[in-house]
Amino acid sequence: MRLKATHLIMFLLGIFFSGTVVAQSLTASGPSQVQVGQRFQVTWELNANGSNFVAPEITDFQVLGGPNQSTSMQFINGSMSQSISYSYVLRAAKEGDFTIASAKIKVGGNIISSNELKINVLKVASQSAQSTGGGQQQQQQQTKTATTSGDGSDLFARVEVSKRSAYLGEKITADLKIYSRVTIVNFDDWKMPSFEGFWMKETTTNQQIQLQNEVIDGVMYQTGLIKQVILYPTKSGEITIDPMELSVIVRERASGRSRSVFDQFFGGYQDSKRPIKSNSVTINVKPYPGGKPADFSGLTGNLTMKATLDKQDTKSNEAVNLKVTVNGDGNLYQLQAPNLEFPPDIEVYDPKTTDNIKVSSNGISGSRTFEYVLIPRYAGDFEIGPFSMSYFDAASGTFKTLSQEAFTLVVEKGEGEEAASPSVNIANKEDIRLIGSDIRYIKQGQYPILNGSHFFYRSMPFYAAIFVPLLLFVLFIGYVQFQKSQGNDMGKLKSKRATGLAKKRLTKAKKLWDENNTASFYEEVFKALSDYAADKFGIPVSALSKDKIRSVLVEKKVPEETISAFIGVLDKTEFARFAPGADKQMGGVYDEALNAIVNVENHA
Repeated sequence: MRLKATHLIMFLLGIFFSGTVVAQSLTASGPSQVQVGQRFQVTWELNANGSNFVAPEITDFQVLGGPNQSTSMQFINGSMSQSISYSYVLRAAKEGDFTIASAKIKVGGNIISSNELKINVLKVASQSAQSTGGGQQQQQQQTKTATTSGDGSDLFARVEVSKRSAYLGEKITADLKIYSRVTIVNFDDWKMPSFEGFWMKETTTNQQIQLQNEVIDGVMYQTGLIKQVILYPTKSGEITIDPMELSVIVRERASGRSRSVFDQFFGGYQDSKRPIKSNSVTINVKPYPGGKPADFSGLTGNLTMKATLDKQDTKSNEAVNLKVTVNGDGNLYQLQAPNLEFPPDIEVYDPKTTDNIKVSSNGISGSRTFEYVLIPRYAGDFEIGPFSMSYFDAASGTFKTLSQEAFTLVVEKGEGEEAASPSVNIANKEDIRLIGSDIRYIKQGQYPILNGSHFFYRSMPFYAAIFVPLLLFVLFIGYVQFQKSQGNDMGKLKSKRATGLAKKRLTKAKKLWDENNTASFYEEVFKALSDYAADKFGIPVSALSKDKIRSVLVEKKVPEETISAFIGVLDKTEFARFAPGADKQMGGVYDEALNAIVNVENHA
């Protein structure tokens, strides 16, 4: 018993000292910004045991309740902690900046004070926002919906850009935002700006729009980023970004007679559609200064270049890989393979392009790699390079050149070089090779003697031997000319393949539909329609827009109902990516997209 009493005393002493080691503090907390008529709560929390709490005198706010006291205790690793909180429920009665003074409390014989609270009370847009009756649910609904003024100031959209003056190809960030003081239920009739004159890439991937508070001219709004895109100007001059248009379904208090006793008690609400239109923005795009280098890549940004050859020594007819990697910030999607010159005795295949590119709010960055396969056909020492590439640095307003020194490739004679076709290698001063110069032997043996009454001359085999090769030669020439014409007319070739490529994309979209991958499904359907229009009618990617597609279809005398159906599906795919419940509409959108392409194909 004596031992147990000792342990109990040590335990109580531990609790006492643990409570006194931690410094006691009384902390006041509450919102820094509220609206007139809004309820809110302020709390004073003490991290120890105290008594005789004295709240400050609150005169600038209406006290609806309090003080409400709560106590909590915790034992962690044998140590106890205790806290006491006192809270009040207040309502902002008038606009302005106010300060709630310090509270006081007694702790262990000492009086400690809390910090002060500074609260900014904002005005409301309409007097109809103010209501003093009703329960808690009614009050919360009023905070969200009863600020409608009817003049459009409580709901609008904006197109905000990062800069209004830029060079050709320089990055511009555009945010499409909505500002609201009413309760938003859904969106409809979405129409994006065409961004004509820009190369555009979207950065936002979230399907749900997250709303945040933002104060404009002293009025608090809930704002949502509908879409953020990265723009790269493709032409100089003043380019105007068209307004964004959409209809917003909002929930507002019904002004008519209440339909039930619940409406009379809680208040009635109704949904209504309100069309809104954003501002338009004009960008001044400056052209490149004079002195553009011959090896200019067409990119604006900040780039580096690195080239590697996988081996310096090889044998003839063996492959060598040359990699050219361009890193940095800029529209790497538009970077074409550099025009490199190689020795004539090295066979070069078209380069393979590999991307490691990411798109974010900071722009497009990463790397694009071009991999060349080189096959030297003869032995010798070859110089590959040097080569260079230039880009435009918008920060300094000058062109900058990236250079790569030449590689030395030593090629030894390999297998099969003797059997290769003879050629004259003036550059390497090699001797002319002569193959097949040996005298062939006269063939010997017994051969059958033909009957003298049958002559090959003027017989059917005779004429066939003359005219069949001639006919085959004519057909061969015709086939070669046909292939050549098809290869030269890439626009015609793309037009023929447009339908097939669109069907492949829709097949891929069908798989995404089965996997319930909503975002990727709508993106694939959108690409199927837009790429079909671009390939079918030869619309450049930089000028591709719904207005452009409509004008081309009108020129092709496609019926208006077919055009409207085609453009309508494009609108739906854009909108559905951000609309809740879009996964339930994938079947209908898939059928509409397929019918739209078939109908355009029948009339164009």
